[in-house]
Amino acid sequence: MKLQLTLLTLILTVISISCQREKKKDLDLDTPVTVEESAEVEAKSETTNTSSQEQENYAPQSTNEQTAANLRNFLKSYTASDYETLTENDKRFQFYEVDLNDDGNKEIFVRFMGPYFCGSGGCTFLLLDKYAEIITKFTVTRAPIYIEQEKRNGWSFLLVKDSGVFKELVFENGSYPTNPSVLPKAPYDAPSGHAEIMFDETFARCKTFTF
Repeated sequence: MKLQLTLLTLILTVISISCQREKKKDLDLDTPVTVEESAEVEAKSETTNTSSQEQENYAPQSTNEQTAANLRNFLKSYTASDYETLTENDKRFQFYEVDLNDDGNKEIFVRFMGPYFCGSGGCTFLLLDKYAEIITKFTVTRAPIYIEQEKRNGWSFLLVKDSGVFKELVFENGSYPTNPSVLPKAPYDAPSGHAEIMFDETFARCKTFTF
């Protein structure tokens, strides 16, 4: 009887030790987070949140990644003869998608931003159709560009500021005027309250890409 009690005690001891080991093993699966790791996780979370907030702050007409990819290919081809001489700064661009003639297809404004395409009078802008065919190449043009809701010849007319005054760009014969500096002053001093604004850092901040 004494021998049986001894064996039973030994078995219970072995089982208890085994359970304690298993419990320790289970706890070890949850690796403790150090202060440094915690700070890194918080920093990553803050970066993600900041990136998300910045994305939300961009005009949605300027953020489509597929459009950006298509434009990269187009702009590399468009600048092929000069591409190797362009700096990374010269290869920056923004875009803005908008239907100017209510045909259900969005036209695309492209804004060049580097010194190769910009001077004291402004920068080069392109207006493309959905097939990446150039509708208008604007020269010496400054951002922002205002799109009025009113149509002329079936297209919204545009307003840009040049030499301190607003100029009207009216679509005619398949294009808008290419050089605002040669146009007369508009018959008013400000856009209407219904104008859509493009490429404005405050009201229509656009995402910047490179090609």
